Amino acid sequence: MPVVTTFVLGLLLAASAAFPPALAAKTAEAPPLARAVVTEAAGRLDDTLAAVARSAASLGAAYAALARDTAPPTPEERGRFLQNYAVKDGVVAFRDRQSPCGPEPAAEAPCPALLFYDGENFTDETFRQLSVLSRLGPAMAAAHDALPFSWVYLTTPGQNFAIYPYLPLAEAVGNYQPTEKDFYTAADFKGKACGWLSPYLDLAGAGMMVTVSCPVYDGETLLAVSSRDVTLAQLSSRVMADLAGIPGGRAVLMNRRGKAIAASDATVSAFIERENGKAGDAVVYFRADRGLAALGLEKGLASPDAALNQAGEEVVARHETDRENPIVFTQGRDAVLATRLAATGWYLVLLVPQKAAR
Repeated sequence: MPVVTTFVLGLLLAASAAFPPALAAKTAEAPPLARAVVTEAAGRLDDTLAAVARSAASLGAAYAALARDTAPPTPEERGRFLQNYAVKDGVVAFRDRQSPCGPEPAAEAPCPALLFYDGENFTDETFRQLSVLSRLGPAMAAAHDALPFSWVYLTTPGQNFAIYPYLPLAEAVGNYQPTEKDFYTAADFKGKACGWLSPYLDLAGAGMMVTVSCPVYDGETLLAVSSRDVTLAQLSSRVMADLAGIPGGRAVLMNRRGKAIAASDATVSAFIERENGKAGDAVVYFRADRGLAALGLEKGLASPDAALNQAGEEVVARHETDRENPIVFTQGRDAVLATRLAATGWYLVLLVPQKAAR
């Protein structure tokens, strides 16, 4: 058994003895050991989320520095851009024949794609941004390689777009127009801070995904939005695998409305993946029927685990009023502990049978 799993198991078995059996959800005090379990697990998730956000912010800072230091493109440089581009559905892909990936790289080749989402309506600013973005490739590669989670990309207010690894034009047309997409508007422009997009299903087949986007400013002037995608499997698989080793224990990750993000139980996890895939959207929730009805979601589905749904419903109900972290209560013969992640406001919810300690 892995060391982390043994550590968590020992803490939870000891902690669960402090919860008397109960038939309905009742508030309970969190013993120090139980608090340590959920804090340690949630802390690992928060650390990863914070690292991803710092990576996006650092890429934005690199872009801002290049934007200040890069001279306007020369006629020769502008000519090279004009000699090597392709257009599809109003999206322009600029190609570098001297790129180590070749003039037409394969999907996800280790090179950036430079795109423009306003047809051939080029301006001097279009070429200036291209000149800056063409110099950003090494920083994008370094950011991706340090945390190899899906895509790294940057969008300018003028519809210039750079993404790493390479995104072919046929797939890039789906991002038209990027400044109107959720990944752009997720940035906290008012607070000049990074913002997180609600978990969603990646239609390219990567599963559940989340995006962090950071606005890039020069004083009060918005220069760009720097973004990173992370699949939830990459983010949570290690933590969920460790918690799955607790006899009879179950762990789920959900957003503050109960949307299912991840689950330690293989059956529940497979249900989430299958139903989201069939719907082409993230439609599974850890909510009871009354909660789904209150959300008014036509496509919303409850998970196949009634106990998890009941626990999720209780966590959502307590979210606005219970400022304790973790939220702790008993549900039937289970002890339930729900810890709020600082970065996103999601909840890591653990259900532990009290009989496991006997």
